Amino acid sequence: MSQSIEALTGYPANEFLANRVRSIASLFYAEDVAHATDVVNSALRSGDSWTMDYRITTAPGDVKWVREVGGGVFSDSGHLEYLEGLIIGVEGERAAEIKNQVRLQAVATATGDILTDADEILRTIRVLSLLSFNARVEAARAGEAGRGFAVVASEMKHLADGTDALAKRISINVNAVRAAMQK
Repeated sequence: MSQSIEALTGYPANEFLANRVRSIASLFYAEDVAHATDVVNSALRSGDSWTMDYRITTAPGDVKWVREVGGGVFSDSGHLEYLEGLIIGVEGERAAEIKNQVRLQAVATATGDILTDADEILRTIRVLSLLSFNARVEAARAGEAGRGFAVVASEMKHLADGTDALAKRISINVNAVRAAMQK
């Protein structure tokens, strides 16, 4: 146990030696105990090392994120003699990761709203296309008197087709953003 443990936890190193006063595990944030225990036990059963992030509660009562890389040291007969490892604070890294997760969630929410709006635009365009078709039919029935209305109906159809293509491209682009976020 190095003296730098005091800078991390607020407790002097000699309190941890041979679990005199406390153990590292006694500092685990309550919600992280089961996960950390599972990771260590699984690694010890397989004879592997572990790397895990968890939270500790420091002497002043602050909660800090740490990363532990450790492993068991076994005797020639395979008996676990002790655990060894390195624990470092990763507050900045975890804060950045959490901030990134919040950003990704905000983008996911916004893209969901964009897709909903694009779907609504597509529904409106379908109705507009149907109305323009009906208007062209009625203009044709009206003959010469419906000529001006036929031009308006044709223009409505042209606008509907162009907007339909744009809304579909928006949907494709939003789905591409979502796919990129999942990588």
